[in-house]
Amino acid sequence: MHGDRQGTATSEEVHDGSQARTASASTSVSIADGRSAATGEPVGLQYFDYDEGLGPTGDHWNRIAREADRIARAGYSAVWVQPPMEPNTSDSNGYNPRDHLTWDSPLGTEAEFEAMVEALAGAQAGDVEVYIDAIVNHTATDDPGDGTYAHLDDPEHYHHPHEGGRTTMQLFDLWDLDQTNPEVTRHLRAYVEKIAQTGCAGVRWDAAKHVPMWYFEEFLNDWADSHDFFRVGEVFDGDTDFLEAYADTGMRAFDYPLFFTMHDAFHEGGDLRWLEGALQHEDSLLGRDPDSAVTFVANHDEGPPQLSRLAYAFILTAPGYPFVYSNYATAEGVEYDAEWLSNLVWIKRTLADGEQFVRHADRDLFVHERYRNLLTGINKADCPRTEWVYTGWEKATLQDYTGTGEPIETDEDGWVELTVPAKGWVCYAPA
Repeated sequence: MHGDRQGTATSEEVHDGSQARTASASTSVSIADGRSAATGEPVGLQYFDYDEGLGPTGDHWNRIAREADRIARAGYSAVWVQPPMEPNTSDSNGYNPRDHLTWDSPLGTEAEFEAMVEALAGAQAGDVEVYIDAIVNHTATDDPGDGTYAHLDDPEHYHHPHEGGRTTMQLFDLWDLDQTNPEVTRHLRAYVEKIAQTGCAGVRWDAAKHVPMWYFEEFLNDWADSHDFFRVGEVFDGDTDFLEAYADTGMRAFDYPLFFTMHDAFHEGGDLRWLEGALQHEDSLLGRDPDSAVTFVANHDEGPPQLSRLAYAFILTAPGYPFVYSNYATAEGVEYDAEWLSNLVWIKRTLADGEQFVRHADRDLFVHERYRNLLTGINKADCPRTEWVYTGWEKATLQDYTGTGEPIETDEDGWVELTVPAKGWVCYAPA
């Protein structure tokens, strides 16, 4: 669920050897071969069975369990799934829960959900965590005055259906929970405890923008922290200050300002200097606080930019926690283990670490370095591009881990001649 888009970054002048950068909490310790001690960074998979008109196709938890080894081999650290709670309609996508504490739904039974969590945790290629889409803002559309809810059946548990602002309004006519009511807090605490009991390792707070910030700080994120949960809020807004305020309550946030900029920049008529501006001028969470930024190219609410593969090449080499979107129901998003994508996931998990520096940006070419770990060039032009760019390596041999480019040599001052194929990318690091 989402709110309003606000603003995108504007074009910025390019400077040779640009020092536009984002900070990162990752440390980089130099080692003998001229490369930093990269530890790599996680990548999440948003794997949904989501059809806006019809709801899920069914058997979702069983299918993910069957694909657990395939998901792990593709390199994902975690899978974010739809809400598994009992909905009030048989064709629900999960966002209209009747009962937060009963997990039999069109996506599968509660037992099947738990079996899926176990299958992903025991995948042969490595453990994969499960993050649940947690709904703490509302319940379904039935009138609670009719006693249709097992746990929250009193109108006093909700805000008035036709009054209120951002944190009290009825989203899509769903009944908005009143977080000041102690019974609501007890119910949501039991919900978070159940998420932990089923073996989940994290939550995506749905419609976080419509829940008061104080409630995340005083309750929700504190409960999540007690279980060492990963948590990220869906704060659908283009105002970086607004997102940062929610992140400061103790969670990450989806970087919508960056998403809006990428949607414009990774377009045939776009300008990749807009991307540099979003980083250099902190017009994104990634540019301001990458440890709080969850990056994405598309999700179940928003479609991808025109040049979506190039956008993935960016978020899978930049700081932040990226999520790849794959939708079984409609084939939206991407094939999550496509060869080109699995290679980028491997690069992010293996080579991406350290501070980010933008080394070159013009209309069609963007080059950034994760300091002394990874040099990435992204080219949206219809022809190859070659540029001299500054790097953190002196007199070093770098190889392209996409398998596209030839090895290159930096000079004694750290400069290198970089060639990027048309509508493509390269990812260079020491051998």
